[in-house]
Amino acid sequence: MTGARAWTRLLLGLLGLWLAPAAAAHDIAVARASLEELNAGRYALDVDLGSGPADAFAPPGLPARCALDPTPPGSRAGAASLRYAFSCPGEPLHAGDVLRLPWQRQGVMLAVRWLDGSDARQFFGRSGAGIEVPLAELSASSGSFTGAARRYLTLGVEHILFGIDHLLFVLGLLLIVRGPWMLIKTVSAFTLAHSLTLALATLGLVEVPSRPVDAAIALSIVFLAAEILHARQGRIGLACRLPWLIAFVFGLLHGLGFASALGQVGLPAAEIPLALLFFNVGVEIGQLLFVALCLSFAWAFRRLEVVWPKRLEPLPAYAIGTAAAFWLIERTTAIALAS
Repeated sequence: MTGARAWTRLLLGLLGLWLAPAAAAHDIAVARASLEELNAGRYALDVDLGSGPADAFAPPGLPARCALDPTPPGSRAGAASLRYAFSCPGEPLHAGDVLRLPWQRQGVMLAVRWLDGSDARQFFGRSGAGIEVPLAELSASSGSFTGAARRYLTLGVEHILFGIDHLLFVLGLLLIVRGPWMLIKTVSAFTLAHSLTLALATLGLVEVPSRPVDAAIALSIVFLAAEILHARQGRIGLACRLPWLIAFVFGLLHGLGFASALGQVGLPAAEIPLALLFFNVGVEIGQLLFVALCLSFAWAFRRLEVVWPKRLEPLPAYAIGTAAAFWLIERTTAIALAS
């Protein structure tokens, strides 16, 4: 029996030696770190060593124009943290940059403090061999004026072109409006209204929870689809008589929706006027592209003398209304569950 015990202890010891590195390698702890902008172009990334051994935190991957300081990383006096200092002499870090952290962690909770006094905090999970930190999600500035303008312009175009609910509302207006002059008035009223509430909400002068706004946007599309169907039955409603007024009233709601989307990217205080201007311009460009596409299809169908069967003519209104009704139920249910 004594020999059996000895062999058992030896096997358990070998098993422990084999499992120990594996356990360390598969540690799923979350790192805690902070990034601070010390002065123009100089930064310090501090890692809390309480969230893992020092050898789990390799030097960060930086943008090409940046470089780690030649001095070796070390702990600050009186603090159990590892510091990586680096500089970006050509151009400070901005929203287009990504930090890559090849750390043996499941993710990182990163707090950042910028030179203008603004700060942000967010969790970033592991992806592949490391952790990617897009600085746009930490309220980094957009860099040069051109870079900022391009960023917010692109955001505006993408938001309207991928915002199916906004596009369906515009499509509903196009199905109601008759004549080029009324079309110009209606599109202009929608533009004026959503620009107004976008500015007020982004500047913090108006604050409305996003979920009720999203539900009300869906309701506006349901209303518009119903008005289209009523008009086909000879019941001319307010939307057909005064489409520009309907566009203005519901455009106020859509502007609040745009503001919610813009707020999610994290706006540095100094960039709010610039963001408002170019995001709104981007929204208008996307909107006009969609209107131009719809009018081009309508013109092509007329030129080709495409004749739709009578029973299919209400189909667009039913499709718009069905999608909007689904969103309305979905969004009101989310509000009810959250309360």
